[in-house]
Amino acid sequence: MGVEVKNKWNGYVPTRSLRCSTVVAIGIVCMLAATGFIPGVRNVLRATTANMSKGAGTQESHPLKYTCPMHPSVVSDRPGTCPICAMSLVRQESAAPESDAAAAKNLPGGVSLSPAERVLANVATEKVAFHEFSTETVAAAKVSWDERRLTRVSSRIAGRVERLHVDFTGAHVAAGQPLLDIYSPDLVVAQKEYLLAIEGAEGMKESSLPDSQSMMEGLRDAARSRLKLWGVTDAQVAELARMRQPKIILTIFSPVSGVVTERLVTAGQYVNEGAALFSVAPLSSIWVEAELYESEIGRAPLETPAIVTSEAYPGKEFRGRVSFVSPVVNPGTRTVKVRIDLPNPGDLLKPEMFVRVALKGQKARALAIPEGAIVITGERALAWIETAPGTFEPRKISVGRRGDGFCEVLSGLSEGESVAASGGFLIDSESQLKTAHTEAPMQHAGNGR
Repeated sequence: MGVEVKNKWNGYVPTRSLRCSTVVAIGIVCMLAATGFIPGVRNVLRATTANMSKGAGTQESHPLKYTCPMHPSVVSDRPGTCPICAMSLVRQESAAPESDAAAAKNLPGGVSLSPAERVLANVATEKVAFHEFSTETVAAAKVSWDERRLTRVSSRIAGRVERLHVDFTGAHVAAGQPLLDIYSPDLVVAQKEYLLAIEGAEGMKESSLPDSQSMMEGLRDAARSRLKLWGVTDAQVAELARMRQPKIILTIFSPVSGVVTERLVTAGQYVNEGAALFSVAPLSSIWVEAELYESEIGRAPLETPAIVTSEAYPGKEFRGRVSFVSPVVNPGTRTVKVRIDLPNPGDLLKPEMFVRVALKGQKARALAIPEGAIVITGERALAWIETAPGTFEPRKISVGRRGDGFCEVLSGLSEGESVAASGGFLIDSESQLKTAHTEAPMQHAGNGR
């Protein structure tokens, strides 16, 4: 038995009968309108049907949703309270449909900012324009000895080291400075042979046999050459000829000025002919060796100017040029060694010191934007273009070289376009939040039913 509804005329009327009467009445009205008995009703019905269809389509394309201000993940299709914090749900603004171009490129949607929001986000724009790049390549480097000027002091005769005049590594020596004293029996014998040859040559000066005199002079010259081959200097040979007394000790002198990089003997040590005694290298000219990545090799050809700086001397620059580029890539670091010849006045830079190298390549003119305008998201680079005052759209771009705070644009932008030079990350974040609000699943759609 159905529920009854009270009627002011007839008392109570069954609900089922009321429904049937309503349906019959609507049907009669529609029939009369179709046959023209009720003027204008046909047009009213058509307009009402069109409005209902339009409203249904609008609601379907932009359904009304409610979300929590504190928990955006809570989305419902009707008003209510948040099940997490019990705050009242607020109406969510429908986001503008994403453009076909942005959807095709999988880019975030556009963002519109009011003047106040723009100031708070510190969004500043700048025109895309051509910029002159100096193609500067900066790399970490290390100072080393100039191997071409490294001198190895060796013993030319077997003997025993009697005394070291320079007894530690790192000592500064001058050309001709004594390094060590060595005792050699063979050298004593060679000196005596030279003295005998001198006496023989002098005795043959008054001889009537010219061949004998020439022979003795040849023996004297041969004995002197032998001494010089064993490291005896001209001054020592002259002193030996004057004093006519062989020296038991031979002093070995430094052939060059520089720093002792190695001391390979000690006092009392026996050495053979050809044994290494010292290594000496000057610091007036050094090498600076930098490591460049494979992508940077083309920026540092031979004779490229280089500026070297060190934290030890703030504000001081050392200038040189690239003299060598390694033909082999380091398989472990995937880098290439580049060597710079560098004058070192005052011996300020020391071997094994870490320095900074700036390689100044040729200048190039290219389309560029400020580095702050680039938003890197994963493997993609974006720039936000101001298409209208306060309206920004994302644009996928390809970038190249960097320098002086600018970045070369290889594709994606044209000269004269306005880009967000600062605040790009905030614009991108705002776009991501809008997308998250729009696409969030209706986790609490059944609340309040």
